[in-house]
This record gives sequence, structure tokens and C-alpha cells, in this order.
Amino acid sequence: LVAIFDADKEGFLRNERSLLQTIGRASRNQNGRVILYADSISAAMEASIKQTIERRKRQNNYNEENQITPQTIKKAMPVMNSETGDLMAGVAGKGVGGGRRLVAKKPGKKGVEGLAKKFSLGAAAWNTTGSVLDNISQPDWNDESNTLVDENMEQSIENNDDRIKLINRMEREMKAAAARLDFERAAQLRDRIYQLENPTN
Repeated sequence: LVAIFDADKEGFLRNERSLLQTIGRASRNQNGRVILYADSISAAMEASIKQTIERRKRQNNYNEENQITPQTIKKAMPVMNSETGDLMAGVAGKGVGGGRRLVAKKPGKKGVEGLAKKFSLGAAAWNTTGSVLDNISQPDWNDESNTLVDENMEQSIENNDDRIKLINRMEREMKAAAARLDFERAAQLRDRIYQLENPTN
């Protein structure tokens, strides 16, 4: 059963093409029915109903000529086991399309600063100590002391190279702030970077 509410309200989802596609979904089942709820019959409704009736006639004629009895496809339901659970959780398979997700720190060349922390993956984004209780608290990047740019750094600008270095540090911190969804800090940094890049404005 397919029910289309406000079928007479013409628009993106109620034009002739959309109505035909929605009505066509019901035809996949031999007992499929479509109900169009409307106050009046719109031009799109009329056209899609006419086309559906014409297609049904053609299909019935073809079926009679070729002794075909329409039947709904029957597929066996999947057996729920660990493989199905993995498939539904999106962790089945290997490579980019699937595989087990990283849920702990992955040691690398930089130790704690490994891939998991670099890309904020799994528990490593929240916990660098290995303690389960630390997972409940805020992530490491929520600590304001981790900021790369100090407000006093702007006063120490002596030449153009220092200004460029400061802008680069501010851009890194702005991206980090955006990654941790601290958009206010990212916007402040963006505005300050603009002021440093355009000192005359």
C-alpha cells in the first residue's frame, strides 16, 4: 500500500514524474495499491493516473499474450547473526568500505600522538591516559590550555616573517577549533587572521 497525502498540491514531490515514480513503487507487489488523498484532481494527478492505467493495460495484454501470471518476488529473510549485525553496523568487510573501527589509541611513531589522536578517532580522541573514567570527561582538545596562539604573541611581531608564522599558527588553531566544533573560537581566529593579513583595513 502506498498512500500519497496532499496529492493535489503541485510542487517538486507532487509533479507528474514524482507521482508516477511513487505510484510505480506499489507495482512491485502483485497486491500493491495506491491511495491519492486530495481535495481536487490536479493536472499532474490526472496525467499520472492516465499513464498508470495505460501502462497497466499494456502490461496485462503482454501477460495474456505470453501466458504470464504476475507474481511478487519472494526472498528469504537474512539470518540474524554476527555477520548481519556487522553489516548493519557498517563494520563488515575490509578497507575503505568497512572493517572494524578503531576504538582505542593506535601507537605510532609519535606514541600518544598517533593516528587515532591525529584524526580524532575512537576513544583516543577522549582519553590519552588509558583510564576508563577519563572517557566520561571532556576530550583533551576541550582544555583551553591547549591553544597554540597566545594573545601576547601578536605584540612580539617584529618583522614580516614573524607575522606569517603567527598567521600559520592561527590557521592551524582555527582548523582545530572548527574540528572540535568550537565555532566561536574559530570565527575569532578567522577575523584576527584577516586583520593580520590586511593591516590597512
